[in-house]
Amino acid sequence: MMLENAALSNILPVISTCNVQCRFCSHGQNPLQVETERMPPISLDLVGQALSLMDSRKPVVVGESVTRLMEGEPFLHPEIRQILLLIRKELPLSPLRITTNGTLLDRETVKFLYDLGRVEICLSLNSADAGVRRMMMGDCRAEAAVNSARLLSEYAVSYHGSIVAMPHLTGWEDLSRTVEFLDGYGARTVRILTPGYTSLAPPELMAENIRERLHAVVSHLRIKLRVPVTVEPPLIEHLNAAVTGVMVGSPAHRAGIMTGDVIDRVGGNPVLSRVDAFKRVLAGESPPVEVLRQGKRHFLTIVKDKQQSSGLVFDYDIDPCTVKEIYRAVRRRRADRTLLIASELGYPALKMGLEKMREDSREINLVMAKNSFFGGSIGCAGLLTVEDMMEVVAGCGGKTDLIIIPSIAFDKRGRDLTGRSYLQLKPEKGPELEVI
Repeated sequence: MMLENAALSNILPVISTCNVQCRFCSHGQNPLQVETERMPPISLDLVGQALSLMDSRKPVVVGESVTRLMEGEPFLHPEIRQILLLIRKELPLSPLRITTNGTLLDRETVKFLYDLGRVEICLSLNSADAGVRRMMMGDCRAEAAVNSARLLSEYAVSYHGSIVAMPHLTGWEDLSRTVEFLDGYGARTVRILTPGYTSLAPPELMAENIRERLHAVVSHLRIKLRVPVTVEPPLIEHLNAAVTGVMVGSPAHRAGIMTGDVIDRVGGNPVLSRVDAFKRVLAGESPPVEVLRQGKRHFLTIVKDKQQSSGLVFDYDIDPCTVKEIYRAVRRRRADRTLLIASELGYPALKMGLEKMREDSREINLVMAKNSFFGGSIGCAGLLTVEDMMEVVAGCGGKTDLIIIPSIAFDKRGRDLTGRSYLQLKPEKGPELEVI
């Protein structure tokens, strides 16, 4: 499983052990039927095998959970330095992205990362107040974790801050102060995550209606701070390519692009969505862009190489390639009536994308599938199960020629997180089935 995901995603999970007990951790909320795997520290031999399968043109990601594999704190691996040195030896030009809670980032370790080069840290700080962090994460090394941001800044190791928003427990002021702290210590971006809880989560963790207020608080922070701040999941109300933020010192920053600008055209071609704008700018060499700002059109050039980061930060909405793939499936199957299943969170952007990028007059019935299996506030496609989708299929009464379901809900063998195959969604004499 680890080797498979190294080949598919360039993700290298190294250990499942963790040294904190986050109150928001999802692993303790899963229903018993969910199939997850814990792994001991992987060997250097296995790391070598994984690296041989990776794409050297893409970053190597360490410290992220992938499919069923549970990932812990990577710096707990007894041979983590040897692993990082091996990555640098085998893939010398690949950037290295490491997600860590920061407890073990002392001065010696941060200097090691600086000397290694081309390292980017995702720091799961959650609070810049050591007492609040201890309460949220059961972290006995909270002071060291907070100080890790200062050390990363001192050694100029590029890093991004991450905060799980729990203002009903920590207070809104703590959230704002933590973003300001990360901005003051040079974080490239700050990502604020709205936690999703299953029906098995303790009642005190549940918070109602914080998304709207969270977006309002972040909008205020964006005005007074330099660091780009994103909220996940975002509130997508349109597909205009509005810039969420611009990294300080980046090509986009030097070009004069500002937070709130709307990228209307790239290289003379109209932009269809935020994702479309991001991909076009990333792929281009010094792409000319047309920007809408307070009713006026500005013509700017982002001086950069092909595939070099521009420094533009967007909320994720819809990739036009996804819409094109949906319509290709409709034409390939010659389907007059298609049932397209989306998650609660993905539904709005997908609906707008189908309307804006329509390629075919044939009927596509977009239906939202609830995450009934996990329950609670879960609403993402990656946690949909076959059981959830069966409810939608049954409710459509068989009046369809094609069913399209999201691939992110399944592993390479086509199994959901409970081990059930997506093929169970296809009746013996029923509509065709596509996974996209």
